[in-house]
Amino acid sequence: MSNAEGNRPDPSQWRVLVVEDEYDSIQMVSKILSHHGAEVRVAHDGHECITILRDFSPTLVIMDLALPGMDGWETLRLMRAEPSTAGIPVVAITAYHSVSVEDDAHEAGFNGYLPKPLDMTTLIDTLAKVIRR
Repeated sequence: MSNAEGNRPDPSQWRVLVVEDEYDSIQMVSKILSHHGAEVRVAHDGHECITILRDFSPTLVIMDLALPGMDGWETLRLMRAEPSTAGIPVVAITAYHSVSVEDDAHEAGFNGYLPKPLDMTTLIDTLAKVIRR
């Protein structure tokens, strides 16, 4: 299937795990990705993310930084420490955006960063860039 962007990865081939505790954000991200044909699974916190990753191999993970219990930072550390999940691209999303948070996210090992509220085009473009790397 060709697309206007040439070598842009096809979202209909993506398997995405969305790790988010806010209902509105879950709905928005899931609907955007589903609209583009991606397979979407949802985890509501870091513990559920780690559990789902035992049986689901996503193309990438979209993870809120501020999660109840185990936050996105700690969840990423656990993912990177486990050989089976260490190489999965993870994109951070947060409502607490600042340049320092973005810098910290990249330094921690997140492959991408998106401030909330999310924009549909920016979301898909950012995920495509992360997958293409």
